[in-house]
Amino acid sequence: MKKLLVVCGFALLGLQNASAQSDSWAPQNIAIGVGVGTTGISIDASTTFSTWLGLRAGVDIMPGIKINKSIDLGIQDKTQGKTVAEMNKYIDDLNARIDNYNAMPGVTKIDKVDRSLLPERELPNKLDLQGKLSNTTGHVLIDVYPIPGFSFHATVGAYFGPSKIISVYNKPGQEGLPEGLTPISQWNNAIIAAKANPTSLLYTQVVKPNNLDMIGAELGDYFITPNPAENGNVEANIKVNGFRPYVGIGFGRAVPKRRLGVQVDLGCQFWGKPKVYIPTYNKDANTYQNEQIDAERAGDDAGKILKIVSKFSVYPTLNIRLVGRIL
Repeated sequence: MKKLLVVCGFALLGLQNASAQSDSWAPQNIAIGVGVGTTGISIDASTTFSTWLGLRAGVDIMPGIKINKSIDLGIQDKTQGKTVAEMNKYIDDLNARIDNYNAMPGVTKIDKVDRSLLPERELPNKLDLQGKLSNTTGHVLIDVYPIPGFSFHATVGAYFGPSKIISVYNKPGQEGLPEGLTPISQWNNAIIAAKANPTSLLYTQVVKPNNLDMIGAELGDYFITPNPAENGNVEANIKVNGFRPYVGIGFGRAVPKRRLGVQVDLGCQFWGKPKVYIPTYNKDANTYQNEQIDAERAGDDAGKILKIVSKFSVYPTLNIRLVGRIL
């Protein structure tokens, strides 16, 4: 983003130097602005082409806001009411039959559940999650001053940035879980393999008699669980469009007539319908994926929340800039 600001500044300075001839459409002045608002902290360069037309380009740095929360893994709910202590016993039972399973012809070998990666070598009751807002953007805006002598302006342009604006993931370095949820993935893979091979000892002597199931969370029609390909980590995201057209109004000039000035903007970024993605396992297709969640299939409570989130297709923008003219 710093490089972008430098490039914008040099581009505007280059246009200024190119206007040696008196051309009413060439850049006339250059200013640097610093602002604060709903887009974070903005830094930009601006110029004017006439008394009624201005141009701004820069970056908006959104501070990284993080929220920590612990959730119940729901192990007991997903294992026919068995306690975590009982589940830990079944880890040994599973591991005792996995070598036999791997020796079967034509099967894909699976890993044992690695107790050394678990807190106190036992399944945890909870998972520490961290949520992060990430919405640093760049912008290019054109100001039009329709009333001569007044600083009122209409603005059009665009903001652009990452599509992923909110992430929720297992907290790095959680005590006792240095490898994320790898043991959960190992457990799940053992259950999947056993059910796919109902004649194996893994199924007939451990999974079936103890009614064991995969560990994860039910969300309507979705089953949320770690993807083994992600090294035991889980991450859910809210995504919007990376390119976001903008319209707005305001007061103040892109380049003030005096050395310093103030510019106020109010408008909207059109970033499209937010989409929610979570790591899921499809039991019918036997596949892991990072899946976009449909509100109609997410259950009553989650579905209501998703429907509300999907309505925020515009992002309100309020920004106050302090502008200093340098040329």
